[in-house]
Amino acid sequence: MNEMDEFEFEASEQPEEAFHIEVDLYETGDHSNVLVVPCNDTYIVVSGDEHLCTLQKTCDEPECWEQTDGLVEDELVERLGSAISGYISQL
Repeated sequence: MNEMDEFEFEASEQPEEAFHIEVDLYETGDHSNVLVVPCNDTYIVVSGDEHLCTLQKTCDEPECWEQTDGLVEDELVERLGSAISGYISQL
C-alpha cells in the first residue's frame, strides 16, 4: 500500500491562486476588472492599486458574505461575493 493511499484527498472549493472577476462597482453599467486574492477562508479584493475590501463567506443557504476589512457598502459586498461564488462554481 502506498502512503498516499492512506489519506483521503478532497478537492478544495477555494482557489489557491489569485483570479480576476468583473463587477459593476459603481452601479453605472460599466464592469470593472478586480483582482481577488484568496487567503485561508477570506478573499482580498483589489481594484487597480486600491484595496477595496476583504470578504469572508459566512453561510451557504442563503449565501452570505461579510466584510472583514474595508469600507464598501453592503450592496457591493453582495455583488462581489456573488461574483466570487460564480467564479468558484466554475472550477
